Amino acid sequence: MMKPTLRGAAATGTAAALLVLGLAGTSAGATGGAAATWTTAKLPGGYATLLGSAAPDAHTVWVVGAAIGDRGPQHTPGFSPVLYAHDSRTGGGWRAVPTAKDVPVRMNAVAAVSDRDGWLVGDQATGAKGAPTGGVYTEHWNGRSWSVQQLAVPARTQGAGLLSVSAVNRSDAWAAGWVQISDPATAGQRAGSHDEGLLAHWNGTAWQRVALPRVGAAWLLNSVTAVSGKDVWAVGVTVQGDRSVPVALHYDGHSWTVQRDAAFAGFTGGADGADGALLGVAAHHGDDVWAVGSFRAPGARHNTALIEHWNGHRWSRVAAPADAGPLTGVAAAPGGVVAVGDSGDAAGDGYALRVSNGLAASLRLPANTATTQYSPWAVGYYQGTITVLGVISRSTLPQPLPMVLTTRG
Repeated sequence: MMKPTLRGAAATGTAAALLVLGLAGTSAGATGGAAATWTTAKLPGGYATLLGSAAPDAHTVWVVGAAIGDRGPQHTPGFSPVLYAHDSRTGGGWRAVPTAKDVPVRMNAVAAVSDRDGWLVGDQATGAKGAPTGGVYTEHWNGRSWSVQQLAVPARTQGAGLLSVSAVNRSDAWAAGWVQISDPATAGQRAGSHDEGLLAHWNGTAWQRVALPRVGAAWLLNSVTAVSGKDVWAVGVTVQGDRSVPVALHYDGHSWTVQRDAAFAGFTGGADGADGALLGVAAHHGDDVWAVGSFRAPGARHNTALIEHWNGHRWSRVAAPADAGPLTGVAAAPGGVVAVGDSGDAAGDGYALRVSNGLAASLRLPANTATTQYSPWAVGYYQGTITVLGVISRSTLPQPLPMVLTTRG
C-alpha cells in the first residue's frame, strides 16, 4: 500500500486528510542546529491550508492552497483555491489575489517565470455523488488575470490531480501528479483500480499528457523540477510487494527514463527491504539536484527523513538529523537546500532543516504548545528569506488557519 501523500486527500474533502500532516501532541522544538527567528505572517481570509509558493519577480512571492467549505444543499465538504501575494516594495502585508471563478478544487502548486506568466495546478473535480467530472483543473496567469485550462484525463479515470509544477519559460512547463484508473473485472478477479503517475507538458497554449515508461503496478509522482527544456526530474513512489519504494524519472530532451540508481538499492520492496518515498525535488543546475522524502529501515517502527543528491552522475544519500521525520517539501538555497516535514517523534510535529555543503541541520521551527501547533508542508527560498507554508492548528478553532513562517537564511 502506498504511503499517504497529498494525493491521498483528493477525494475525502476533510481538513485532516487535505493536510496529510500531524496535528497532535506538543513539542519542545527540534534539537540541534542554530535557532532561527521565525515571523508568523498575518493572512487575510479564513480557514485554509497552503501547499506551494513561487516568485513571479524579485519583489513578489505567491503562496497557494485551498479553502475548506461546504458545497451544495447536502453541505458536502469541498475545496476552493486560495492565492496570497506579498510585494516587498509596498511595505505592506499579504493580500488575497482573485483566481478564476467557479473552480471547485484545491490548487496544489504554483510556478512562475515572470509577472506575466504563471501556473496553478490542482485536482479533477467531483460531482454531487463523488464521481469525477471533467479534466484536471489548472489556471494560467497572463499578467492581468487567471484563466482555467483543463488537462484531459485518460479513459476509465476515477480521479486525478497535479501535485507539482515547474516552468522553464512561457512555452515550456511541466506538471506531475497521479491518476486513478479503474480495472474491469476479469475471470476470478473483482473490478478494482490502481494509481499511475501523471505528467503533463505546457507548450505555450495548452497542457498535454506525456507518455511515461511503466514503473510498477501502482505508482504516482509527487514532484517535478525543470532545470532546462532538456533536463527535467520527477519523483514519487511505487509499490513493490507490501512496501513503498522511491521513484525517480529523468527527461533528457528526448524521452523519459526510470532511474535505477544504487542510492535506491536498499528499497527492495520485500519483507527485509527498506520502505520509502520521494515527496519533493529541487535543483540548482543539472549536476546539483536534490530529492527528499521518507525512509523506514527494515524492522523500524517509524519513518525518518530521506535526503538524496544527484551530482550529475549518480544519486547519493545525505545524512539527516536524527530527529527529522518524513520531509514533504524542498527548495534550492545557497550551498544546498531547505526542507520541511515532520519531526521523528510519535506526535509528528513540524520540522525544518537546512543542508549546506553536504551537512544537514535543524532550523528549529517555533515550538508547539498545548493550544497552537505548526504543521509545515512546503518551503521556498526567495531573496535570502526562507518561507515555510502549511497550517496552524489552534485548539480554540474548528479548522486550521493558513500558515506562512519566514526567517532570513
